[in-house]
Order: sequence, then structure tokens, then C-alpha cells
Amino acid sequence: MHFLIYFALFYIVNGLVFFKVFQKADKPGWAAFIPIYNEYTILKMIERPIWWIVFIFLPGLDLLFAFVVLVELAKCFGKFKLWEQAAAVLFGFIYFPYLGFSRNERFEGPGASSGYKRSIAREWVDAIIFALVAATVIRSFYVEAYTIPTPSLEETLLVDDYLFVSKFNFGARIPMTPIAFPLAHNTMPFIGGQSYIEWPKVPYYRLPGFQKIKNGDIVVFNYPAEDLGRPVDKKDNYIKRCVAIPGDTLKIVNRNIFINGKEQPMPPHSEALFKVYMTLNDDTKELANEINTMRGQPDQSGNVHPSGKLGIQLQALRKYGIDANMAVGDIRDIYQAGGDTVVFEMLMTRTAAEQLKSYPGVKGVSILTKKLGDTTDRILFPGYPGIKWSKDFYGPLYVPKKGDHIKMTVRNYYTYLKAIKEYEDNPTFSLSGDHVFLDGKPITEYVMKMDYYFMMGDNRDNSEDSRYWGFVPEDHIVGKPIIIWLSLDHDVAWYKKIRWSRMFSLIN
Repeated sequence: MHFLIYFALFYIVNGLVFFKVFQKADKPGWAAFIPIYNEYTILKMIERPIWWIVFIFLPGLDLLFAFVVLVELAKCFGKFKLWEQAAAVLFGFIYFPYLGFSRNERFEGPGASSGYKRSIAREWVDAIIFALVAATVIRSFYVEAYTIPTPSLEETLLVDDYLFVSKFNFGARIPMTPIAFPLAHNTMPFIGGQSYIEWPKVPYYRLPGFQKIKNGDIVVFNYPAEDLGRPVDKKDNYIKRCVAIPGDTLKIVNRNIFINGKEQPMPPHSEALFKVYMTLNDDTKELANEINTMRGQPDQSGNVHPSGKLGIQLQALRKYGIDANMAVGDIRDIYQAGGDTVVFEMLMTRTAAEQLKSYPGVKGVSILTKKLGDTTDRILFPGYPGIKWSKDFYGPLYVPKKGDHIKMTVRNYYTYLKAIKEYEDNPTFSLSGDHVFLDGKPITEYVMKMDYYFMMGDNRDNSEDSRYWGFVPEDHIVGKPIIIWLSLDHDVAWYKKIRWSRMFSLIN
């Protein structure tokens, strides 16, 4: 209903803006109020191909089409200066009524430009502006480049994988902070600082997509727990796997995810933290002692590892004839467990863990699991007093969907506090005793305004995800990664090595 009202108001305003312009071009003024026919009429006025009208049905390209048409229409009034054409695009709702009502302005048609020749400098300026506008439109509505910054999805996606993220699969989000430096996300290139102006703000609206987010999809989204006060679309981008969609009940039992009571398959390349027990030998004892004296010191790349320098850890593995590349994530710790046993804590795939069991000197391999009630982990979402969940034994937790009537118990207050108060903009949402209040009045239920998702990394022992900061609202969804167009080996210290085998790999 709201969409129909906005649609009607847009074309009423549009008609008022171009009514007199149409009349000066010897076209009926009423045509300016008719959807699609008004675009058809303008194309006839500026003598451009009628098939251009298809661009108004293509999200993003419709904006570029509008810019081009407004500039061409201004030229028909003899307006060739850069500031005049900028006024036509940025302030057309004022500029075109002026052209229409002013007795000094005359509609000359496309022939007005026959005697005008642009300077070389002007041609360059126009070309750069058009390129920036086109790139911004493509980036906002179709495809955006993204780089994997952390190992939370290894080895499904690796650090320094460069991706193309589709905006139209799930439906492109209309820019909520439209005035920003071209092609910058939230920070000015080179000089730093804020790259956008917070006013005006556009309400959240998403164009129709051709698919819904499904369980198991990898999704790029704005980090919901960011506390820097940025607008939603200017928060940092994160990438995780969506494990629960709106309306799901999620539970994690001994690291395995259950959705609505059904166990979900483990991502085939996911990593976990394992303890590898090895027979202590003289070489390893010396290395273990050296590592224990170097805990917390940075390696040559500036990275700090909890048990010392990564190079020494890898050297220790090689003393057992083990290929260090098998541990694709990291070696978290090494210590003597008493007697003749040394323990490596290693992030690796389950396949690698199985292979390690057959190596000489390996006494055993076991996965590290946080038991239910293990409070040594970080505080987990939702942080309700008395909940003894761990990252490996978690839930049950209901993921809300739009239109849900959520009963306002004390426990549900904590569970959905951030969603209702922050994401759905209810600053008066509060708890007093056993009663929940909204706008100063007690409530027994709340109707959710948005869909929500629960995101996790494949590398679940090294992932900052929804277990710690909660739900991802639908207005934070950016898009779906579709292809790796470049991949660089971040472990190489002095140059970047291309991972050729990952080039142009499809994701999901």
C-alpha cells in the first residue's frame, strides 16, 4: 500500500516538474503525468531511440538512464555548461520548472547542440563523471568486489580471496546513505575519514530478487554489532554462512547444528581445533622450550601467535615428518603434557586430522569441544542470566521472521532486545521487574517488522559470528558472493603469490 502511495506521489510531482517543459516542446502537458508514456514522450523530444525505454525497468540502470535523459533534455534548451547540466541532474525538480515557466528560455530541440563543440578538458570531465556514475550504479545495484579479510570460512574461502558479490540475487538494496564519495564504502581513500554524508537518509527498501536466502548460503552483510554509529549500509562488511533463516529454531549439540530438529551437514572443508598428541623427542623438546619463552612475540610478518613464532611451530611439525601445510589454519599452541608427550593445538580440517593419526610419533588426535556449562568461553548471545550455553552446545534459539508475534517474557526480552530496540528503532523498549514496556506502556507481545538470520563461520573455533553478537536483520544483507576472480597467498612474507587453482572458482 505504501509503495502505491509513493508511486502515485512520484508521478504527480514528476508531472508538475515537466508540465510546462512538455508544452514548450509542443507536446501535451498532461503526458508528463502518465507513467511510461512520459518517458516515451521525452525520448521523442530529445530524438533518442525509443527502445531506450527498457532501461526504466532495469534496477540501477534506470537511474543512469534518468541522468542521461535529463542532461539531453537540458541540452535541448541550449544548456551546455557543466554547472547547468549538473543542476539538471541534481536539482531538476527546480531547474526544469524554471526552464518551463521562464519567458527567456526556449526549447530548441536536439539541433541546439549542432553548433556547440566541447573542449578536450570538458570531454575528459564528462567521460570521468559518466564512468563514476556508471561504476557507482553497477556497484550499488549489480556487482561489488569484496576481499576475504579473516579465516572464519577457511578453507571454503581463504584470506585474500577476491570475490564478486551479486546484489541482485537476493534483491538490490536501495542506497540508504545516497550522498557519498564514489566507489568508497565508509572511509575516504588515502586520506581516511568519513566518506559519506548522513543526510539525507533513505528508508530501507529492497528491490525484488530472484532467490531467497537458504540454509547454507554464504552471505555478505553489514556487521550488525558495530558500535561506531555508522548508518546501516556504511557498517563494515562481513561474510559468513547462513545456518538459520527466519522462522527456524537452531540448536548446536556437540558442535553439530540442528535446524528444526534436523541435523545439518557439516561444510566439507570446514576447520576445527584439534589436539594432536605426539611422542616427545629431543629435537621437539628443545623447540617446545624455545616456544614457551617466546609466547606473545610477533613473527616476521607482525602476527602474534599465542605460543610463539609460527615458523618455529612449523619447524617442530617437520621434526615429525609432517607436512605443515596440512594445518591450513594455524597452530594455536604447543606444550609438554607430561611424561613423553607433547601436544599441538591445531586448526585443520577433519580430513587432515584423520591423516595425521597414521603418522609415526602421533599418539592420538582429538577435537577440542566446549562442554555445556563451560563458562571459560566468551559471553554468548543472548547473554540472558543463567544460560550456560557454550559455542559447541548452544540453543535452542528461535530466529524471528517478519510478522511473528513474540511473547514478551523476561527471557524473550533479552533474546530480542537488540532486534526490537535497535534494528527496529524502538528506543523506549525496556524491562522493569517482570514486565516489558514500549512507549511507556506494558506489552505482552511484539510483532516483528523484519526477517532475521543466524550466521556462522565454517571455521567455528575461529569465527566471530552470531553465537556472540546475535541475529542479522534483513536490512543488513548486502548480497551473495558468486565467483573468486583472484586469490593471493597471504602467508608469503615478501610478495603475494597467486593461487592459480582458485581463480574463477564459483562459490556455493
